[in-house]
Amino acid sequence: MAESGKRQAERQPMTADLWDRRYSKQGFAYGTDPNTFLLENISLLPTSGKTLLLGEGEGRNAVYLASRGLSVTAIDISKVGLSKARRLAEERGVKIKTVAADLAEFDFGVECWDLIVSIFCHLPFAVRAKIHQATANSLRDGGMLLIEAFSPKQLKYNTGGPPDEERLVTVELLQEDFKTLEVLLCREVERPVEEGRYHTGLSSVVQFVARRPAIQERGVVGHRERYQIRVHQAIAQSQDEDTGMRGVKDPFLSVAGHALHYTIQASREMGQCPYCWLPQEDCVCMETAHPKELTCGKLHWALLCHPLEFMRSSSSGKLVASLLGGEFLVFGVRSHQEVLDTILADSSTQLLLPGDGSRTLKEWLAEQVEMPFSGRGIPDLTLLVLDGSWDQVHALRAEIEVRRHAMGRPPLSCIRLDDSVQHFRSPLIDALKPGAGQGRVSTFEACALFLREAEDGLAIPPGTWKEAMRGLEPMLRVLQRCFALPTESQERVPDLELLIACLQAVACDAPLQDGLRRCSICGAAFATPLRMRDHLRGRRHCAAVAVRFARDRGLAGPVVCAGSEAAQIFQAYSTVPLSQCRPEPPDVALVQLKNHGFLRKPRELR
Repeated sequence: MAESGKRQAERQPMTADLWDRRYSKQGFAYGTDPNTFLLENISLLPTSGKTLLLGEGEGRNAVYLASRGLSVTAIDISKVGLSKARRLAEERGVKIKTVAADLAEFDFGVECWDLIVSIFCHLPFAVRAKIHQATANSLRDGGMLLIEAFSPKQLKYNTGGPPDEERLVTVELLQEDFKTLEVLLCREVERPVEEGRYHTGLSSVVQFVARRPAIQERGVVGHRERYQIRVHQAIAQSQDEDTGMRGVKDPFLSVAGHALHYTIQASREMGQCPYCWLPQEDCVCMETAHPKELTCGKLHWALLCHPLEFMRSSSSGKLVASLLGGEFLVFGVRSHQEVLDTILADSSTQLLLPGDGSRTLKEWLAEQVEMPFSGRGIPDLTLLVLDGSWDQVHALRAEIEVRRHAMGRPPLSCIRLDDSVQHFRSPLIDALKPGAGQGRVSTFEACALFLREAEDGLAIPPGTWKEAMRGLEPMLRVLQRCFALPTESQERVPDLELLIACLQAVACDAPLQDGLRRCSICGAAFATPLRMRDHLRGRRHCAAVAVRFARDRGLAGPVVCAGSEAAQIFQAYSTVPLSQCRPEPPDVALVQLKNHGFLRKPRELR
């Protein structure tokens, strides 16, 4: 610490008397509104449980969290400040507990708090490490810690905070003090802080969110816990709208941070579960939690999700991580990029992807036997799985190869499923598009089928793939209920071929507005009118319209369908506007990206 900082600290020790004098003044020293960083991350935090706020002063954050249903304890050295905190809580109609104590002498307990919040609570250097260790130890499994504090750069701003450097914090300091926790967000940023009389302008702050992992009895983080940690990281770091993806060619991946931001924002507004990505009322997390973890032998998984596939309820990729283990990564999340680079640098990594030059697992195993030093046995295999539409997968692959080239490594080799996939009927695709599942597979189903192939060569316990497929069933039930086409026999519709032809003709001139529209027949949602129009003019869709039309009208005789009549049927039975449906968050994000001008090539939307 600089000599000037030492002299300042000696002139103005942060005693109870100092804080009592500050809080004795009329009004609230730091206002009554909750801290902005706390508000931005509220969706990451528990919705119930015991919460401790450090150096809470006059109670603005404590009262806010109590209003959300948390059991709140506010600790501060100033009795005057806590008295005002209790009055504020009474005015807002909530209850909080206050404790007047020096944090250096406070008994935090062990594994007793679900959430600990420290907002501009700056600690003396002599006791900071001790208090931070006690804070980490006092969190329950899955408990969260949120901190915002001024950085040393704040001294040049003069807009609030301690006058001495020793009580300011750095990213490195928090990472070291809380190394036993799973860090979701840790960054230094410049932002305006307007909180009462003492925080008044542009400031340099360190923001930190961490979680204590739920530890299994054997002492390692389980599949679901690891997956949830990665989801939390994606949500926490989605605030970085500009992720600095310079040089990324794909227009969507170049604005990955923005895409994640809008996707998560839409997901929050629609009340989706952050883990299964389904609406809260349809959450299947409890049903997909396996009593035992699936063993994959020498096979390890890593799933890389396109930012516009993240939070899509029909995406099966999330199950690769939550059921099979391995890494769950989202392109555009800073901490995930670091993990991805490690995976890409690993010589055992292969892409699970069909295409020219790819080989089957059997062919790959044969290559390993022929390699020098093969007497050591078959090596471990890390499969990198790309999650998204076919175009999105190719965009991800292109960026992966750019990263590999920068590492001085050749392109990743690809492994594909064997030809038996042509005889597989996908339950997931049939749920979304009845009758289309023959020979097609979703991301998770492809991984399950790979497990079936790997039973002999990679020491996978027999039947593991069937156990994995059972994990898909809860999600299937929800999707079948939400998206299935009418089940009535098409033979009931008189003049079916004529009606389909008429409906296809009027579909070409459908008056579609900008933005999202959802098909009221099968539930499919599209972010552009052109993509929706392609869907609506399809034979399968028009047949479904005819079936529903006949059912609703009780038709048994012949149908005479002129152009105007077909148009009326089409308008009545085909689509509903966005205001009358529940769109998918990634599609909302796509519209937001377009409306805010982040996609410079609108034709790419097609």
